[in-house]
Amino acid sequence: MPWLINAEQVDSFRKNQKNLVILEATWHGADSEKARQEFLQKHIPGARFFDINAFSDPDTTLPNMLLRDESKAGDLLGALGLRPDCKIIFYDRSEFHSSCRALWMLKMLGHPPQLLYILDGGLPAWEKYGGKTEAGESQTAPKPYAIKFHEKFVRTLAQMKELLPATAEQLIDARHPVRYAGGPEPRPGLRSGHLADSYCFPFSACFDKDGYFLPLDKLRRRLEGLGVDLRHPTVTLCGSGMTAAVLNFALDIMGNENNALYDGSWTEWGAETLYPGETSLAERPVETCV
Repeated sequence: MPWLINAEQVDSFRKNQKNLVILEATWHGADSEKARQEFLQKHIPGARFFDINAFSDPDTTLPNMLLRDESKAGDLLGALGLRPDCKIIFYDRSEFHSSCRALWMLKMLGHPPQLLYILDGGLPAWEKYGGKTEAGESQTAPKPYAIKFHEKFVRTLAQMKELLPATAEQLIDARHPVRYAGGPEPRPGLRSGHLADSYCFPFSACFDKDGYFLPLDKLRRRLEGLGVDLRHPTVTLCGSGMTAAVLNFALDIMGNENNALYDGSWTEWGAETLYPGETSLAERPVETCV
């Protein structure tokens, strides 16, 4: 399973671990340039910029869908100087805690989960610890990286349609409770509500006021208080697959590694229009709490 580590551990890793790569995975939405400029102004020494948008599928109208071209994805990882045996520490400075999405992507692309880490608290935690920063672009030597998708970590629309009546996997929705209940959606062309029998656990509930993950025993109590069985196979979703990855990471570090992410999430399921082959929106039922 992947790991959550603090700034002191990151500092120790930098000094003592071989084959270590630190990646900043800040994401502010569709504007990659803002995150990159922040990185160029200040980042952990030696860190490289992981552009989440570069790993998004250009051949779909859905936002943030993972790139499904193994060759292109391998080229992107290779350009970062990664190898399959690298220990990778992700961090970010994003309100969306986007390093969790980046880590999920690497799991999907076949990087060993036990070699993946997240810096708890992100760049602010590093600076609070007293860690140095540097500016500019980090130089990397490209390496070949052959990937193989691990489909067990993702769910497609077709799989969700099969899953819903069977309840073989519990569903956790990471959107804000107002949206879950049936409030307005921020994207046009979407219905309001949630998937039947899903739990509402907004991703922000995983963190304290300073942006650190809650102690695992407290996080467990919160989820179990909703009725979530942390031993049961679980699928997460959100608006567009980005913040749901926070829940996948939380499940991983709590010992539930049998989890997947519905990549299309509500942007796909809640669409007001029919997809090819569909005859009715009833194939994608929506419930509200209103």
